[in-house]
Amino acid sequence: MLKEFDKPLEIAIEKEVEFVINGKVYKKLCTPTMLRELAVGFLISEGIANSLEEIRVDLHGEKIVIEVSKNSRGIAERFFGFLENKNPPKIELRKRYKIEELKRSLSLLDIEEYKKTRGYHVAVVMAKERFYRAYDVGRHNAVDKAIGLALLNGTDLKDSFLVLSGRISREIVEKCANARIPLVVSKAAILSSAIEFCLQFGVSAISFATNIAIGEFE
Repeated sequence: MLKEFDKPLEIAIEKEVEFVINGKVYKKLCTPTMLRELAVGFLISEGIANSLEEIRVDLHGEKIVIEVSKNSRGIAERFFGFLENKNPPKIELRKRYKIEELKRSLSLLDIEEYKKTRGYHVAVVMAKERFYRAYDVGRHNAVDKAIGLALLNGTDLKDSFLVLSGRISREIVEKCANARIPLVVSKAAILSSAIEFCLQFGVSAISFATNIAIGEFE
């Protein structure tokens, strides 16, 4: 029996969405919005594709049909997070940021969808004077949507950074490395595996919950 007490919040939406990648069917739980952006961001951030030219995405309601021209070996493992990228690219932060400037960017995470539900993660790709924001019940999905949205708008991710409401894990940093995003900023904690990855592959990161910065900042 479902009961409400006090003043209940809205319920965050989570549904199973079908991905058909090169003819094979996979399923993912997500918030069923921005599905094209989710697909593009996932393929790039997981290293399945290197550019938009390698991807074709068609939407059929909440079914996503994808063709990837690149060798699709390992898609199943990447889809379910079981396969590590053994050779992620080295990353270099080309711009020197001020920590206070990055702290102010956290305000972009404060969206109505979160206030109404307390159930969504929020991710923002900041690129010069523009930002690309997305939300989802899954933090990985939110990151993929924001990356996909930025790419579909012609953004050069080498000159961007990611702002995240959730913790910084190795998987999140690896997604940024694959997408060529050089910096991850989060209001939440950073994990030890993420720190090790950043130091090894050159990704910069700031966790305002942990009060740790990796990289060169002003």
